[in-house]
Parts: sequence; structure tokens; C-alpha cells
Amino acid sequence: MPSLDAIPLFAQVCVAILLEAAPFLLLGSLASGLFEVFVSRETIERMMPKSPLAGIAAGVVLGMVVPCCECGIVPLIRRLLAKGVPPATAMTFMLAGPVINPVVLASTFVAFQGDTTIVALRCALVAVVAMVIGFALRAKRSEELLLADAKPIRSACGCGDEPAALFGSLSDAVGLSAVKASGPDLKARLDHAMRHAQADFLDMFRILFLGSLIAAAFKTLAPAGLVGMMEKDLLLSVSGMMILAVVLSLCSQADAFVAASFSGFPVAAKLAFLALGPVLDIKLVLMWRGVFRREVVNLLIVVPAVIVFSACLLLGAFGKVWP
Repeated sequence: MPSLDAIPLFAQVCVAILLEAAPFLLLGSLASGLFEVFVSRETIERMMPKSPLAGIAAGVVLGMVVPCCECGIVPLIRRLLAKGVPPATAMTFMLAGPVINPVVLASTFVAFQGDTTIVALRCALVAVVAMVIGFALRAKRSEELLLADAKPIRSACGCGDEPAALFGSLSDAVGLSAVKASGPDLKARLDHAMRHAQADFLDMFRILFLGSLIAAAFKTLAPAGLVGMMEKDLLLSVSGMMILAVVLSLCSQADAFVAASFSGFPVAAKLAFLALGPVLDIKLVLMWRGVFRREVVNLLIVVPAVIVFSACLLLGAFGKVWP
């Protein structure tokens, strides 16, 4: 039975995670809203080369500069594939973008108190996962990836299926009246961007709040024997953090603060949480099932899990990230 003395510590940990993560969640929501309104999909299409190998590299580079969250990027990728963007490029961008963009890297840097090693490892591991998926799908055509009867979907953060400049669906997604897409003025565009950011922030903050509650509960209420066993066992800690990442379905802009709160866990386990969550979680699987064929969904589930699990075990057992 947990002691009442643990309640203040529980509240302190929960509030600390929320206060540290909220500014980056807000910054990411604002960036995503501006991108949604001011960057058209035609612009992205022009940036993507047709060669599969060059397309994989372009998908990674595009992910570095485009601030898309992992849930908002799925509808965008569906539209790009339907417009003929090479699958190798689109799928690499879909997996890499939510992690290796500046907002997420900055939040990871702050959460881990300036530790550039964890930032670099997270970026590299997710980039590897994205490139492997892109390479595996390099010979596929878009119609071989997408469901034949796929319908427009709503992302978990309120994004509609049309990614940019199509204000009708965006208005529906955030509760606005329809506005003509033909030449809205700057004020109207900014208003749409802010409404989109507001919906994104509120939806993701609810998930962040749940994640902070679970992290605080584990830190303060879990039996000391269980925590100690997980902290000392590499296999158990990596597996546990991977499962937690999938279940929590946290936004990549704030998940680093939850991971950092597991201070006694090996860095390899925290890296597993940071690398897997943005490329594989419950909300993503549900969205994928409405967009991609079953074999593609299976690939998106199995490959990231295997790569992250294997890499973190190797890094933990033989590298410097295991204390």
C-alpha cells in the first residue's frame, strides 16, 4: 500500500514533466499549424527527387526541416502518395520527420540537460529505421501501398486529409466555418494556422498529461523491488520502455521529458522509448490501417520494433550508453 508521503512527490514529478514539456509542445503545434497553412503539397512534391536512393536521402533531409508531428504527417503522406510521390521518399519522410526536426531535437536536448549523445543517438536510430523502410518499399508503386477504398482520415491531432492550402477540410477539423481556398489574406491564413495549432496542442496535451501521470506513478508508487529489477536488467528495461512507448502514444515533441523522468533506467532503455514511440504506437497503427495495405502495416510494425530492440540491446551491452 503506497504511503501518503508519496503523494506530494507524485504531484511534483507530474507537474515538473508538464511544465518542462508544454513549451515545446506549444512550439511544435505552432510550427505545425503554420506549415499546414503556408506550405502546399505541390511545394513538397517539387522538393522530392524521383530516384529511389536519392528519394530516401531527400526524405531524411525533408524531415530535418519540416515540423510535422507523427499523427499529423500520416494524412499528408497519403495525399503525397496518391499524387505520385515515390514511396521510398514519402515513407522515409513519414517516419523520420516527427523526430529529426529542430523542435523535437531541441526538446530532447533540454529534457536530457544538454546531453548531445542521446540527441544524436535518437536522431541516428530513427533515421536508420526510416531509411530501411524506404529502401524496402523502393520498388513499390503508390497503389501497391494504399488501400483501394481508403477514405479521408482525421489524424489524432485534428488534422484533416488535405494538408495545406485546402482550408475547407482544415476548417472542419478545428471547428471553423468554411473559407474559400482561393487567395485568402494573410490574416485569414494566420487565423487558420492558430486554430489548427490550438486543436493540435489541446489534443496532444491530454496525451502528455496521461503520460506524465503514468511516469510519476511508476516513479513514486511502483514497488522498489520491481523498479530496481528493471533498472538493473538491460533486457527487461529496454522491453518495458518499448512497450510503454507504444501504449502511451506520446507526441514526439514532448516524450523526451517523460523518458528523462525514468532517471534510474539505463540510457539504452530511454533511447528505446525515444526511438520507438514516434514511429510505432497505438494511434499510428490505427491510422495506418485506414490508409495502407495490410502487408505495409505489418512492415511498419515489425521493422521498427526489431531495429530499435536490437540496436538498444547492442548499445546497452557493448556501448557507452550502458552505465
